Amino acid sequence: MQNTELFLLTGYLDDRLSPEDAVRLQNLLRESAAARQTLRDLATIDSRLTDLAATPPVAVELLCDTSIRRVETRQQLQHANIRLLTLVTIAACLVFIVGLQLVNQLGRGVNSPSPIPQQVATLAEITDSGVAVLVSAIDVRWTADLSLQSGSIVVPGELKLVSGLAEIEFYSGARLIVEGPAHLEIVSANEAICHNGKLRAFVPPPARGFKIRTSQFELVDLGTEFGMEIGVNGDAEVQVFDGEVELHPNDDAGSPQQIRHLLGGSGVFWNASGQTHPIRSEPSNYSSFDQIRQQSQLQSTQRYNQWQEFNRSLANDPRIAVRYDFEACDQGLPNARLPDSGESAAHGTIIGCEWTSGRWPDKHALEFRRPSDRVRVDIPGSYNELTLTAWIRVDANPGRHQGLLLTDGFAPGHPHWQIAPSGDLRLCVGGAKEQARDASYGSPELFKPHLLGVWSFVATAYDRSAGTVRHFLNDHELSVYKVKFDQDLTVGLSDIGNWGVPLDRSIQRVRNFVGRMDELTLWNVALDASEIRDIYHRTQP
Repeated sequence: MQNTELFLLTGYLDDRLSPEDAVRLQNLLRESAAARQTLRDLATIDSRLTDLAATPPVAVELLCDTSIRRVETRQQLQHANIRLLTLVTIAACLVFIVGLQLVNQLGRGVNSPSPIPQQVATLAEITDSGVAVLVSAIDVRWTADLSLQSGSIVVPGELKLVSGLAEIEFYSGARLIVEGPAHLEIVSANEAICHNGKLRAFVPPPARGFKIRTSQFELVDLGTEFGMEIGVNGDAEVQVFDGEVELHPNDDAGSPQQIRHLLGGSGVFWNASGQTHPIRSEPSNYSSFDQIRQQSQLQSTQRYNQWQEFNRSLANDPRIAVRYDFEACDQGLPNARLPDSGESAAHGTIIGCEWTSGRWPDKHALEFRRPSDRVRVDIPGSYNELTLTAWIRVDANPGRHQGLLLTDGFAPGHPHWQIAPSGDLRLCVGGAKEQARDASYGSPELFKPHLLGVWSFVATAYDRSAGTVRHFLNDHELSVYKVKFDQDLTVGLSDIGNWGVPLDRSIQRVRNFVGRMDELTLWNVALDASEIRDIYHRTQP
């Protein structure tokens, strides 16, 4: 079979044929029995692989990882010979796997466990080195080497606050309020080191035994609430507000080597030379958990009001092609609308998604959960420069493609903006049929467990005249690529948070976004790094 015929057959399966090519395919199928049989074979393999992608057997992940990845990015393999070779290779793997499963079933008893799935499950396990989570950050300024925001996972290591208040919840259940300036070192879910600074701790019964070490002593909590302040000169004080703590002097502290017990209402001052004297506890000297919640709510309201001012300032911005601010919350059914505040009036139709809170409690957002959830849009125009920006909260480890904005099909010049299975932010652009493959531009891996459940600002700038594609996360530029194909971008019929609708066939690739989105803008210019940083700092939670 010739390359042209294979191009038509594989193009049909990928929903990327032009009207002229569709007519050519129709004539080919009418005239050639061999072409009809080849199409049936390819469609069967395509259907089987789609089913496997939805519920993949663990053996497929181990033995056919490379082939599965090729299927996941099949839009990049448009050259007919490469496509045919890939399909043949995958088919061979499937035959081998089925045979292997039959041999395993025949070679062991019904109740005998199989070692292969256990081994694969171990290899595929997702790991997380975090031991705590940053619950809230009130006017926090970290040192230059650290950047955390509310919802961020905290891993073992040093935390240095220049100013502000940070509330940290450990996986053990213990909670700390840290007041800057402070230098805290996270050791584990049950232990921290306070080098200097002021903190308040609440330790519920499940976290009994939680420890905080200092240069003078080790505090072991027995289920209580206490405050601690460590000076840069080594002076320290501990105040117990409720319950009981134990203080274990360090060997080199110069104090009697005995455990000191402190009960609620009492405290101790411990100077740098090791001398101590009792003090009364004064809970009002330390920020309370109720106070930090109130301040968090106040800061949230202030930040939301600032965002509203910024949002209004964009009303007449000629750089905006389409803007969805998610503020006009139309919950009428059926077909609730997502308004476009730009000049294009490319209003979206909400399918399945549910309204919820966004970066702030008063901000509206859409939650995407099910494979059917999406917002259907029709975005006009052709762009030689295009910047896509969005505020998103990814709630599930990628492991597969998650669509942010994907065009129906994948015709030449059509962009697919998505999170790739490896967790990177990726822009794919459909190539012309005479080109060997489509263009794919991926950032470094981003959405690891520490970014799940955290609001993130993502941006991708396509600049045909400069010949570059740039990816951004929050206020950091991640990567820059040279444009592979000199072509404009055309969006048209698209999905926010998903990919397309079944047109002539029932098979649907699952690429739904799992998480929340509360802002999406298409700019008709390629924003530079300074403009991206400015937008981030004016709109961050």
